[in-house]
Amino acid sequence: MSRIDLAAIWDDAKHMGAANRDLLGAVAGMFMFLPALVAEQLVKQPEPLAENATNDMMLARLTQYAELNWPVLLAFAAISSFAVLAMHALLLRGERPTVREALVMALPVLPGFFLANLLQGLGAMGGFMLFILPGCYLIGRLALIAPVAAAESQRNPLTILRRSAALTRGNGWRVFGVLGLIFIMMIVLGVVLTSVVGVVAELLLPADIADLLIAMVSALVETARTVLVVLICAALYRATAGAPAAGAPFSSR
Repeated sequence: MSRIDLAAIWDDAKHMGAANRDLLGAVAGMFMFLPALVAEQLVKQPEPLAENATNDMMLARLTQYAELNWPVLLAFAAISSFAVLAMHALLLRGERPTVREALVMALPVLPGFFLANLLQGLGAMGGFMLFILPGCYLIGRLALIAPVAAAESQRNPLTILRRSAALTRGNGWRVFGVLGLIFIMMIVLGVVLTSVVGVVAELLLPADIADLLIAMVSALVETARTVLVVLICAALYRATAGAPAAGAPFSSR
């Protein structure tokens, strides 16, 4: 398979974002931003680590965090997965669905995608334990499971994984590089924004309102990151699956 043109991928993602801004915003606001904001308020933090914490202590704290918050984390993962599928349906389905129709399209493929996403995460985790690089490569090869599920109405998790691996053959590292860069940029942006807003809010506002404002900024950054990843993955799918480029009737509203 020929190497993907990253400049063309970025241009296609920008065009899709501009053409579908209102529709994406409606889905992301209802099913990403609000749930993320609620989850921020519900999660419980374990005891803080000591300054000289060992790796085992850090792993134990992560385990405790998961044990304390698994119902909230599971619910948020299901809702955000539903939102991701609906956004991909809006961008990739030839029927040009409305928001309501995209939500209906996302529902039947959600279980298969959720299982495929879980298998991808477990595989990547195993790869990270094998000197990190195999996990990075696996993320790149399986990055298109959401567009595959939404655009092709695939419900079998193994079929979804195989199809993504087939589409990204020869481009695994390039796909991982693009997604890794997005994650790093958004993490830096999130740290900067929450730090600046946090300092100002704590100086000017009551503690409860300041905490809520910081949570809103964190949820907004998380939502923006997810939408950006959706756009990039949709553009990658269109490039590798031979779908029309942005600007064609396929994606215009």
